[in-house]
Amino acid sequence: MKRLILLVVAGMALAACQSNTVIDWVDFIQFDGKHYVSADSAIINEASNIGEKAGEVSFKVADNINNPSYQVKNGDAAFWEKGTALFKVNGFPELLAVADEQEVNGYRLYLAEEEEEDFPHHFKDVELDRVKAIEFYTGEQTPELLNRITKGELEKFKELLTKDVEPKAQNANRPDPELYRMILYTDEPFAHAFYLYNENGQWLWYPWDEELLPGAVGKFVQP
Repeated sequence: MKRLILLVVAGMALAACQSNTVIDWVDFIQFDGKHYVSADSAIINEASNIGEKAGEVSFKVADNINNPSYQVKNGDAAFWEKGTALFKVNGFPELLAVADEQEVNGYRLYLAEEEEEDFPHHFKDVELDRVKAIEFYTGEQTPELLNRITKGELEKFKELLTKDVEPKAQNANRPDPELYRMILYTDEPFAHAFYLYNENGQWLWYPWDEELLPGAVGKFVQP
């Protein structure tokens, strides 16, 4: 009897722990048998590249599921409410789009997990000669457009992105950086997105590993 009581108590404690578990969900959508994850490196080029409605979210996982063993189902989304519309992206069946006022150009893109390795996430995947314009935004949740460059300015800025820079002397404690977002537009339905950081006058970014940028970058980001 004593052993049975101990087992019951242990089971109740485990259930209590599970009910209080806080899960840090990845921004995902499960749809049509595929697992889609938010594609932070890609932005819809313009709204005309959004295709027909593919379906809707049927269940919001965050705030409703606290069991780490939960198996996601078709229609589940980490953070989108039930009824949120899911859209196709013209020319890219591996992408889904959701209308999002807090995203550049009004939509958040999601990439099928199985296509992660072949998708052009990194700067090395960008064909610079195909980049027709670059925009700079604040890095806040509701981004504000700071500048857009084309033609002559565009070519000068491309050179800065590939220029070697000697690091400035920095204190042991690096300051909290100012955060900006850079969007590179080509003729594809999506644009390439990267973050730029300004640490007390030292500009840097992560095209792969951390790389420094010339101070002249600041004149383009905030003219």
